[in-house]
Amino acid sequence: MNASKIYVLVIDAIILSLCIFASTLAVNAADYTLGIYGNANLDDTINEQDVAYVQDVIKGTEAPTNLTDANYDGKIDENDIAQIRQIINGTEKEITILDWANRAVTTKEPVNSIVVCGSDPAVALRILGVMDRVIGVSEFSQSTKTFSHVFLPEFKDLPTVANGEVDYEAVLSLKPDVFISDVYVIPEGDEKKLSGIPVLKFDLYRARTIFNQMKTLGYVLGAEERAQEYIDFVEPILKEIREKTESLPSDKKTRVYLEAQRDYITHTKMGAAGYQIELAGGQNIAADMIGGATGWLEVDPEWILTENPDIIVKMAGWNRDNTTAGYETDDFTSMKALRDYILNRPELAKVKAIEDGNVEILSYDITYTPDYVISVAYLAKLFYPELFKDLDPVAIHQEYLNTFHKGLGWDVKKNGTFVYPPIAN
Repeated sequence: MNASKIYVLVIDAIILSLCIFASTLAVNAADYTLGIYGNANLDDTINEQDVAYVQDVIKGTEAPTNLTDANYDGKIDENDIAQIRQIINGTEKEITILDWANRAVTTKEPVNSIVVCGSDPAVALRILGVMDRVIGVSEFSQSTKTFSHVFLPEFKDLPTVANGEVDYEAVLSLKPDVFISDVYVIPEGDEKKLSGIPVLKFDLYRARTIFNQMKTLGYVLGAEERAQEYIDFVEPILKEIREKTESLPSDKKTRVYLEAQRDYITHTKMGAAGYQIELAGGQNIAADMIGGATGWLEVDPEWILTENPDIIVKMAGWNRDNTTAGYETDDFTSMKALRDYILNRPELAKVKAIEDGNVEILSYDITYTPDYVISVAYLAKLFYPELFKDLDPVAIHQEYLNTFHKGLGWDVKKNGTFVYPPIAN
């Protein structure tokens, strides 16, 4: 492939990634572009319509899209049609995707062995039913300071390949078919240190693009049906909440101050939990402010007093702010102490949420992974208890675990601390 063609493909990848980000702001499963080379017509799946589109491109009656070059060889021809048909049939020898670091990455198929770094992609792998293929993990996935040691018991005795930084030699020694990680695990350009091992970077802690990413992973791992099952479970819940809240006038919407780790750290709409407030029908009072790339933002108590939110939602667990919550404990003591601390901040004494005692502690465990729909259900119930009289977030939580994390045998009514005060249905 000549240099000019490579340049064009790189620019196309960047443009496509931006398009994917923009198109996934909606929660409807059909409102995104699947980032698989072979998705010639830029919809949310690969099927015979893509074959027809490539045929029209070859005839000259359609213009090529960024993903028309299914076999990623720099040419649009019959070989692309063959590749698409192989993807449809699950017989492809390799597949090229656009990952969340704006990189076109080709993996050999089938993928039988995986090294994974990051709890978010690890949770995704269990949802997709491929945990038996994992042969290496990060030490974080075994840490007793996070929910991973409870929620990901499959990783307990696996070799570790990262502790803050990736041990590239350890990864190479395991010879995995693919290395899957959070976006920031491997610094840009260091992928070459894993020469011969495809590195797929994902951003699975933010709800905006999770349908897209789960389906992309499904294609890579031969688990398309499982990815669709996940989407089919999550999407109707989000749709029901959206339909009941989108018609509420702005002055009737619950105004929310979210606080993440440390005092007065909140999220804009770019943050994971900040966006989930929107999915639950609430108004994140920091939504349109300017923060970091991950939505992180420090605010002043006086600003909160001026905004006067109806409810304060504080994140807890993962040993942040010295708290434990979620799957790692059955004891609400830590969450209660954190709530009491917020209720007794003198600088917030005149905030409506404090005056009304409307402060809720929410576990990170159900927020920063593909399991985020659980937190959205809890938040919707918190924001609009009368509107969602028939919504039972505990039942949704249990059904979700039974469907996608069945091996845990978890009973939500008996174990774990996910919201405090607990929600009465």
